[in-house]
Amino acid sequence: MNNEWYSLIKRISNIAQDETGNQLTEKNYSMVEARLNKRFSILGIASPNEYIKHLEKNFDTEKKAIISLLTTHHTYFFREYFHFEDIEKKYLNQIISEKNGKTLRIWSAACSQGQEAYSISMFFNKLKNENKIKDFDYKIIGTDIDHESVKYAQNSVYLYKDLIQIPMTYVHGNWVRGLGDIRDFVKPKKHIKDPIIFEEANLLKLSNKYINEKFDIIFCRNVLIYFNQQQIIEIITSLLSRLEPYGLLILGISESILSLNLPVKLLANSIYTHKNYTPKEKNIPDVILQSEPKIINVLCVDDAPTILVLLKKILTKEKGFQVVATAASAKEAREKLKTTKIDIITLDIHMPEETGIDYLRNDFNNENHPPVLIVSSIERDGTDVAKQALALGASDYVEKPNLKNLDDSTEEICFKLETIYDEYKIRKNKSKILSSLPTDKFSSQVHGNNFIKVLIVDDSATIRMQLKSILSKSKEIKVIGEIEDPRILDEKIYELKPDIITLDINMPYLNGIDILKQIIPKYKIPTIVVSALNMEEGSLVMEALELGAFDFFQKPDLSQIEEQSKILIEKIIHCKNAKINAANHFKFRAYTFTEKLDTDYLIAIGSSTGGTEALKVILEQLPQEIPPIVIVQHIPEVFSKALAERLNKLCRFEVTEAKNGDIIEKNKVYIAPGNRHMIVQKLNNKLLIQTNQTETYNSHRPSVDVLFNSIADLNLKKSIGIILTGMGSDGAKGLKKLKEAGAKTIAQNEQSCVVFGMPKEAIKLNAVDYVEPIEDIAKKIISLSKIGF
Repeated sequence: MNNEWYSLIKRISNIAQDETGNQLTEKNYSMVEARLNKRFSILGIASPNEYIKHLEKNFDTEKKAIISLLTTHHTYFFREYFHFEDIEKKYLNQIISEKNGKTLRIWSAACSQGQEAYSISMFFNKLKNENKIKDFDYKIIGTDIDHESVKYAQNSVYLYKDLIQIPMTYVHGNWVRGLGDIRDFVKPKKHIKDPIIFEEANLLKLSNKYINEKFDIIFCRNVLIYFNQQQIIEIITSLLSRLEPYGLLILGISESILSLNLPVKLLANSIYTHKNYTPKEKNIPDVILQSEPKIINVLCVDDAPTILVLLKKILTKEKGFQVVATAASAKEAREKLKTTKIDIITLDIHMPEETGIDYLRNDFNNENHPPVLIVSSIERDGTDVAKQALALGASDYVEKPNLKNLDDSTEEICFKLETIYDEYKIRKNKSKILSSLPTDKFSSQVHGNNFIKVLIVDDSATIRMQLKSILSKSKEIKVIGEIEDPRILDEKIYELKPDIITLDINMPYLNGIDILKQIIPKYKIPTIVVSALNMEEGSLVMEALELGAFDFFQKPDLSQIEEQSKILIEKIIHCKNAKINAANHFKFRAYTFTEKLDTDYLIAIGSSTGGTEALKVILEQLPQEIPPIVIVQHIPEVFSKALAERLNKLCRFEVTEAKNGDIIEKNKVYIAPGNRHMIVQKLNNKLLIQTNQTETYNSHRPSVDVLFNSIADLNLKKSIGIILTGMGSDGAKGLKKLKEAGAKTIAQNEQSCVVFGMPKEAIKLNAVDYVEPIEDIAKKIISLSKIGF
């Protein structure tokens, strides 16, 4: 290292020590040189002397960059989870009993890029949902000395793979994943992000910051290792002055401060409190008396002896587990369950004779079956096998451990197993309580009437109130229950036996998609998804319909409450007798296409309830080269775009949301935009699309009749009209007009319709040439439009 570099690094080291207290020794100099070279590249600087001049001119801003360069940002979500566990099980009641006011205040005092603060928010959100902090709110301050880290935390965009170590019970309902090009990224939802404020703060230079804002819990983990003894004393003294008398100070597991003669006492696992604090007498057992920890009995199922050895090494009594049995096959696992008391199972996917998927499909329907954690070499992210395992009832998923990642695997596997087991115990206890309650009296009150019994599932009290108000307008409908917490849905279905469920998509703990995976196959209860009007929920609604949801309903808007009331009531009345199809219900033969289709045809399709899946079945079977297709699906704004994007990913040709002025082209499908009518016009021998927001027609916008009528008026020589599943009669008269204009017409048959409304009305009007099951309509389109037909 030359003198020029040495001089610069000495100066940088002095700045770092003045600002952060961190002392860099000569063994760190090569690291500093490497990081400064990156900074030079960003600034376009060629030499240390040139950088010194830049530093002198821009000291305040460059000082922040230096701190960022020399600060280590290694962290991850729910690091050292046992701290969270101790808070919940040992100290939470103590804090709540001492607390004045209804807002818990938590400080993440070295938050780095925000993972710790968001972990704290997820943790307290779960406690709130479980009524463990009852009427309390929580506020979190996240601070770091590094300006860039604070900006990163405020931005709150993380890699999707960063969430893999978090148990699904904390992930579900709390994060939003990007779509398309940004699908590898996630953001926390509003209820997780809003309780947190991120700010810059130097722990050695706090001055009066937060001095009048006492905290109930302060996390200052894995940062003291960068300071000398005197600086550590200063920092801890400063933190204690901002900590409530009963509060908890949580340090990193390797950062003991007991030898520093500070006014603290150790409670457990690097958790401290004020030395002179004495808990209230009623809380002494919670804090001081610790009963023998519960040992969780584990059955490990894997055909690889090496993995079984590693799992035994991980799941020790010191960690709260005991591997009481192992099995090399699904068959052996069944035998072990008969003879051994098992609390939880780890299950491999790939095993000889019978896979883990087969085992779940055959055995997990038993309500007394222990919960299952999948331990497999397949990555969880987006794999069909992993999704299938979770849909069949597995609670979560981890990658197989190996000797290289044993420490990280140990923490992740133990964390997830314990979280899964705790959730399982909560569900079992609730189930026991509910099963002990008499239900005959209730049943006689409700079942004796011919009401359509509706159960509302939504975490928003306002939405639940609005839905109840809407449904009270119908004498045919009775709201028999409402659920804020989706985890008790199983028990409530058993207790109340609803005919219909209205289901929110975005809820804490479990989202609507996860619930649909459970209730559609298990109960076959018609379900209407209640969703907000945004792109994020649009894609989720499409997935919900694919999973078997009957229909969707836009969350009530007070300005349109009367019109929306009629829509929801009509949906529920039709929903009661609708056919409920689980995902992938339709099985169709993959055709080998030898025919060449006449792309001079124009194909028009109209659909409503059940139509999003019917359209998927038809379009997926068509070849790459097709006549242009125009579609009206009764669907709100935003959701039409989500539908088009979903179908575009599945089809061999382009599917797009139609725009005003689009020229209609072959090998392309146009879906009418929500809340806009779509008509076809002719201009200079070309067909083009116009959209408008004129009055609703048949109570719909877009309307199938509006589209069909516009095409009939063109008197095209080659056209096909198709009417699919849906409520009401929209499209029936338009289809008749198309037929009279020379079009060939098709209707979906009753057996394959979710609601045989629109096709039935068209058939009654003698508007239909062919009545086909949904799985054969694509074949009929091909036969009608092939060249030479």
